[in-house]
Amino acid sequence: MNAVSKQIGKNGVLGLLDDLDAEGCIASALISAGTLAERESAHRLLGQDLESSMAMQVIEVAGNSDTGVAIFVSTERIVAVQPPVPLTTDARASGMLSNPLRELLESSPVIGVVLLRLGRYAVGVLRGDKLLATKTDSRYMKNRHRAGGQSQRRFARSRERLIRELYDKTCEVTRAVFEPYLAEMEYVMFGGERGTLDGFVKRCRLMRELESKTLSRQISVHRPDQRALEGIAYEVWKSRVTFFERG
Repeated sequence: MNAVSKQIGKNGVLGLLDDLDAEGCIASALISAGTLAERESAHRLLGQDLESSMAMQVIEVAGNSDTGVAIFVSTERIVAVQPPVPLTTDARASGMLSNPLRELLESSPVIGVVLLRLGRYAVGVLRGDKLLATKTDSRYMKNRHRAGGQSQRRFARSRERLIRELYDKTCEVTRAVFEPYLAEMEYVMFGGERGTLDGFVKRCRLMRELESKTLSRQISVHRPDQRALEGIAYEVWKSRVTFFERG
């Protein structure tokens, strides 16, 4: 089967579900992350409606999603939706079974967001689509140094110090912004540069404490600032949708 994946916003996914319902969905399956990780269990759940090889391909494309996948089968195509936040139940049905996914997309969990690139950070808290709190700032960061010898080593030490200071300040601000909402915070998401984020998580104790709530999908962001936070709900609520053509 040919497969094409796209990142689609909340309203786009809801519209897609309407289209699938209208065109005559013949089978649906909801597979949680835990079941998806157990390939045989996922295959049994989906294999009732698809040939074995086709079912395995759909499951493999979904990969190790930590939010699970909702799969809809019509006579012409198969659509796999990896939602932005986790599906918590497994189910299958003949025909359209979209209400659990719709309810998930229309829910309002509290989500903490940290956007980080070298020299700039933005931290926010969302309830559904609504921003509850934000804080952004920038910090000086030296550009790369081309000279060699002692000058190069001094530059490297200075740059490492500045990066540590950025991490520590971002961690301090994140704790302050997150603190009033920690008891009800369900998920944490990151955006920015992967290497920078990895270093930040290693240095920031709060991020390690929130590891169980942290989702693996990285938000696309070019410049962590207030403008990015004001549009972050759209990015947070995107789903990865894969379309398979049935031959």
